Amino acid sequence: MSCLFLTCCVLLLFFFEVHCLRTVIGVVGQTVTLPCKYNARSHSITTTSVCWGRGEVPWSKCSQTVLATDDDGSIMYAESDRFQLRGKQANGDVSLSIGRLHEHDSGIYGCRVELPGFFNDLKINVHLIVIKDSESHILTTTPGTVQSPAPFDEHWPTGVDYDEPVVDSVISKESTLIFRPETIARTAVVALMTVATPALLYGLTKLLKKRKLQEETA
Repeated sequence: MSCLFLTCCVLLLFFFEVHCLRTVIGVVGQTVTLPCKYNARSHSITTTSVCWGRGEVPWSKCSQTVLATDDDGSIMYAESDRFQLRGKQANGDVSLSIGRLHEHDSGIYGCRVELPGFFNDLKINVHLIVIKDSESHILTTTPGTVQSPAPFDEHWPTGVDYDEPVVDSVISKESTLIFRPETIARTAVVALMTVATPALLYGLTKLLKKRKLQEETA
């Protein structure tokens, strides 16, 4: 029974993922920061490979990569100079700053942090909504506003240690997307494996008993 329970737990952890999508609002022409942090101290690492891409984080790497680093935390690819990492990577802050925002920058961005261990990568999806300056009054009239927009400064130094929340010029909220095709498919796989595992264990146990009996009677 304990073996079956552990097997089901592993399958649930592997296949069933609840996606939390943070929504961030930025203003055309301004700078916005999409949050992505990990606990560097608990993982005993100071830098690791990170990628940001357009679209939700896939099974491997990032889709439509806009920025990527190597294992030393050095940027080895950036779609343009508008995409930068300005947080203290040694503290686990790999939030993505996007400068000179355009309306077409709107969409979902995915952050993948490669952490030690199997299936241990941190995956964060952020929905960016870019609005025009004439609509920016919602940033000061809507509860949850962090601060007013600031112009993009290309000379702004990197290595800034953001205080929580790590987003600026945005409104942040959480939404849990459970009824997704991917989640439904994984749930179906878990249900199938939960039914199949007891039958497999029963058949294996019966086969071992049969072999043992044959050895004793031989």
